[in-house]
Amino acid sequence: MTGSTDIVRRSRIGEIDIAAYPYLSALVERQIAAWPQHEATLATSLGNRSLEVMRDTEASSQLVTKIALHHFATIDKICHDYRYFCQNMILEAELFFRRNGRYERSKFSEAVRDVYSKPDVMEKYMNGLLLSGVFWHNHACALTFYRSQYLPMLPEGYRHLEVGPGHGALLYLTATDPRSGSIVGWDVSEGAIAATRRTLEVIGVSDEIELVRQDMFDAPDQRDTFDSIVVSELLEHLEDPLKALRSLIRYLKPGGRILVNMPANSPAPDHLYLIDKPQEMIDLMTSAGFEIEKSELFPMTGYRLERCLKDRLTINCVAVGRRPR
Repeated sequence: MTGSTDIVRRSRIGEIDIAAYPYLSALVERQIAAWPQHEATLATSLGNRSLEVMRDTEASSQLVTKIALHHFATIDKICHDYRYFCQNMILEAELFFRRNGRYERSKFSEAVRDVYSKPDVMEKYMNGLLLSGVFWHNHACALTFYRSQYLPMLPEGYRHLEVGPGHGALLYLTATDPRSGSIVGWDVSEGAIAATRRTLEVIGVSDEIELVRQDMFDAPDQRDTFDSIVVSELLEHLEDPLKALRSLIRYLKPGGRILVNMPANSPAPDHLYLIDKPQEMIDLMTSAGFEIEKSELFPMTGYRLERCLKDRLTINCVAVGRRPR
C-alpha cells in the first residue's frame, strides 16, 4: 500500500531538512512523485515557515494522512487530486481573473450548477483543499494564527460555533483545546454535514462536537448564545457577506468574538465575492457592528505582502472582531 509505512520519507526538500517531520515528509514524497514540477514551489513554501508553523504543519499532515488512508487507502489519490485542483481548477479561475478583473461566477446558483452538483468535481476540489492546508504557506499560517492567537483570547469554557466547517480542521483544534466548552458546527448542506462528521470520526473527535444543518440567516433561538464564532474561507462563497456578518453578530454574546478568514484576490471555481484589498474585509466587519481587536495578513506562497498588494495576488486576511457589550 502506498502512502503509509512502506514509502521512503524524504529527508530534505531543496535546502530544507524536514526529517524531523515524518508525516509532512511522507506527504511531500508522494506529492513530488505525483507532480515532480511542484517540488520548487513546495520548497519555497516550507522554507519560509517558522518553527511554530512547521509544528502545526506536521500535525496537519498527520490528520490529512489519517483522512486519506481511511477514505482511499492511499495518500496518492489526494496528491493526484491536488495536482488537478491546482493545474485545472485554480489555474483556470486565475486566468479568467487576470483577463477580466473579476471572479468568473457571482451567483450561488452558478456555483451549484458548475461545482456543487458534480460529485467528481467536488471530490477533486475537496481533496485539493485538504492538501492546500499543508502545502500553501498562507493557509498554514492562518491555521497557526487560529491555534496560537485566537483560541487563547477566548474565556474558559467558551461556547463555540463554526459556520461551514469543511474538513473540520479548526473544529479539531477547538476540540483539543482544554479550555473549550461546547462546540457546534453549522452548514446548510446535509451532505456537507455528513462529510464533516465522517472526517471528525476518523480523527477521533466526533463525540465532542455537535453538527447541525442550520441556515445562519435563520436561527432566532440562538441569539446571544456563543462566546466564539468562526467563519473561515466562507464569506467569499457568498453573494452578500455583509448580510451574513450582520446575522452572525446576533448569535454572539455581548463581548463575544468572531474570527474571519477571507482571502483577497483568490480566484477559485466557487468563489463569488471578490475583495480587492484587505481593508475591504475589515470594512465589512465594522459595517456589521464588530470592533476589530486583531488582524493579520498572510501572502500566498513565494510572494511578499507588498508584491501581493501591488499585483492583486492572493492574501489570506484574518481578523478577530468583538461584539460590543
